[in-house]
Amino acid sequence: MSINELDGTNPYVTCFHRGVYGCIIRQGKMLVIQKARGPYTGLFDLPGGSPEAGETPEQTLFREIKEETGCTVIKMENRRCPSLIFSRFTPESGKRGVLKHDAILYDVQVIGTPSEMGDGLDSKGALWVDTNLLNDKNATPYVLMGLKRELISLANEEGCPIDTVVRGAHFGTERFSMIGGVLVFDTKDRLVLQRVSRFKKTDPLKWSYSAAGHVEPGETYLSAALRELKEELGVSVQSAVFVGKTRVMKQDRPTSFHCIYRVRHNGPYYPEAKEVEEIRTFTKAEIQQMIIDNPEQFKQSFVDIFNKI
Repeated sequence: MSINELDGTNPYVTCFHRGVYGCIIRQGKMLVIQKARGPYTGLFDLPGGSPEAGETPEQTLFREIKEETGCTVIKMENRRCPSLIFSRFTPESGKRGVLKHDAILYDVQVIGTPSEMGDGLDSKGALWVDTNLLNDKNATPYVLMGLKRELISLANEEGCPIDTVVRGAHFGTERFSMIGGVLVFDTKDRLVLQRVSRFKKTDPLKWSYSAAGHVEPGETYLSAALRELKEELGVSVQSAVFVGKTRVMKQDRPTSFHCIYRVRHNGPYYPEAKEVEEIRTFTKAEIQQMIIDNPEQFKQSFVDIFNKI
């Protein structure tokens, strides 16, 4: 699998879908439908659906909300919504596949009483649900996105995205959280490393990449890496060079798939206090000796990448 495939087209996608959906929240409750068919049957979902011929997104949303909830839209505001990848999709052939779902998400206000009857197609009925009761077990990822819960992308063993889940959820076997990271070298070829904040749950106070983090829905490994570089060190760059990838396993179970890039930068740096304990510049020889003396002071994924380069 080439890095172009990792950061571009996904050969595992078997189906594409486009839709328009409404996020309707009032006094701590969200107006949702119960899915009547498809891979999320029985779960809470946002009202919405696919455009009919000649419809604008706004016309689609107005019609779908009326059909699925019985309510009337009185105000809508477009919200950015990235493409999502789902592996729970099952084509009519019965074979497991990967669905890429492109959606337009609106923040919506409505009037009227939700219908408990549904539309006889996608919706079993509409109801107001306390937002605190909605989670990855009873609601679709779009509901969680509407609630601004943090979603991350999962990859297969080759690093290609195959699913989207809320961060912190158990994602089972044979799936890896996707990590994009950056190694920053100065003009003297010294490497800037960050020490993970003592308040982080994973690998606190260990030395790691210059910056790294989860790939969010709609991102590539590269775009995630550059975003993390900006957020964690305050460094903005437009491009980076791919240097390597590695899979991290713990107790023979997959945890994360890392794609790492390199950039050239001499500072200044503005470390994010909540994420970064400290940053320091090392020569390659110094890092090699530190790994020999005490490999436990480094995140294993960094050691794997460093040994490759």
